[in-house]
Parts: sequence; C-alpha cells; structure tokens
Amino acid sequence: MQNKTLIIAGMHRSGTSLTTQWLYRCGLNVGENLLGAGIGNDDGHYEDIDFYEAQKQILRNKNIEDSGFTDTPVPALVLEEREFLQSIISKKNNAFKEWGWKDPRTCLFLRDYENLLPEAYYLVVFRDWKSTVSSLISRTYKVIYPTDDIVKKGLFKEYRKKLEIQKRIQELCKERAANFLKIWILYNKEILKSMSRLSKENYTVVNFGALLQSDKDVFRKLTDHWNFGLDYVSFKEIYKPKLISKEINTSRFIDKALIAEAEKIETILQKKTTF
Repeated sequence: MQNKTLIIAGMHRSGTSLTTQWLYRCGLNVGENLLGAGIGNDDGHYEDIDFYEAQKQILRNKNIEDSGFTDTPVPALVLEEREFLQSIISKKNNAFKEWGWKDPRTCLFLRDYENLLPEAYYLVVFRDWKSTVSSLISRTYKVIYPTDDIVKKGLFKEYRKKLEIQKRIQELCKERAANFLKIWILYNKEILKSMSRLSKENYTVVNFGALLQSDKDVFRKLTDHWNFGLDYVSFKEIYKPKLISKEINTSRFIDKALIAEAEKIETILQKKTTF
C-alpha cells in the first residue's frame, strides 16, 4: 500500500494554521512535534517541526531570511539539501501510511517537492491579498508593540490611545505593506506554477474565507476522492471569529501597478478555487 501525503500550501497569514488544525482534529497526522502558539496564532501554528526547521535551515544556507519573507524565487535545492528533505520524508513514510504537513515556506520549494513526492496531494489554501496584507500588518504591530505599551507611556485617555494606534499602524503600512504584497505575489505565483505542472487530480484550491460553508465539501474531496482515512469534524468547532483581526485598508500605501499585478493573480486563483 502506497503512502498518502497531503501538502498544505499557502501564503503566511492565509489561514493555513487553522485549516491544518481542523485536519488534525479530523485525524490527519501533521507531525509528531508541532510548533506551539505564538503572536497571531493563539491555538498554535500546527507546523511540523521537522519541516519547519529544515526549510528555515535551507533558507539560511542560501542567505535568505529564514522567515521566508522574500519576494525573490528561491534557487533550486542542491544535492545535500534534497537528501536532507528526503531523509525526513522517508522517516515519515516509514512511520505513517497517511500524513501531511503545513509550513508557508513550503511554497518556496514546491518544484523540489514535486520531485521528492511525485504522488503527493496538494491542498492550496488561498486568501485574498487585502486580508492577508492586513493580517501581516496586524501581527507585526503586535510583535513590535506590547499590549500595554501605550499605557506605560501615560497615554491612558481612550481617544489618545486610538490616535496613537492609528499613527503606528499607518507608519507600519508605509514601511511594509508594499513589501508584504510583493511576498504574497511571489508565494501565489509559485503555487500557480506548481499547479500548472501537477495533474489536476492531485490538487484542490480552497478559499479560506469560504471554509466555514465548504468544509464538508473539502472533507469529501480528501476522503471520497483522495481516500484519506479521516473522521469529519465541523470547521465551526475550531473557528474563532474573535481572533480574526479587523481589516486595515492598506491600498493607499501600495503602488497601483503592484496592486494590479496582485489582482490579476487573485482572479486566476479564484477561477481555480474548487470550494
């Protein structure tokens, strides 16, 4: 019996953690050792530490920020790096008949995984660029500014607090919104390139914003079509709307040509969205 592997692919802040948490609850093995909670991911990232650490190390080897926040394609793996990932894959295959993993950095190595795991299935989690960039800004704000930072500075009046927060968010938008969009563009370009090479039978695209309504359809795709042995759990059981940050309008801080490029990619992905 051949192993079944599910690669969960999507840009940072695109809902991959929540999607993977849902699949974990349905019974998919997504790693024996998972990355824990952090800022912006209160319930955990659900990233397999083996792939998480391996991909970060490969990026460092190539003098790329190990967060994977790059807008330039990553060079192909060298032999030693391929063997490194192959050893992890072999370990997983020896231990589990069905397994998968999620780490946004995976999007940077999709061509390599196509060769390392030619029979793998791909669940692409897509989120529109406005929501994704906004979420990245919100998370960056939380990283840079502790929750009680304004209070410590004596800005305890509610209206002054709001003004200070708005000012800081605008500064972050000026500094980073365009770069975050460039990263979104690269990741989704890599996903589209991969889909152009894969059999249509081996991937499906999920709009994260529609997963509350389409979770049963996604589940059926995994079980009835791809034959993963899972038990249905409603996505509503893990979805916490209060954890979804309020969308920030970042458009005015980004060049229109860059937005046009993103919207073109978004249109293509929307057409490929199955659910």
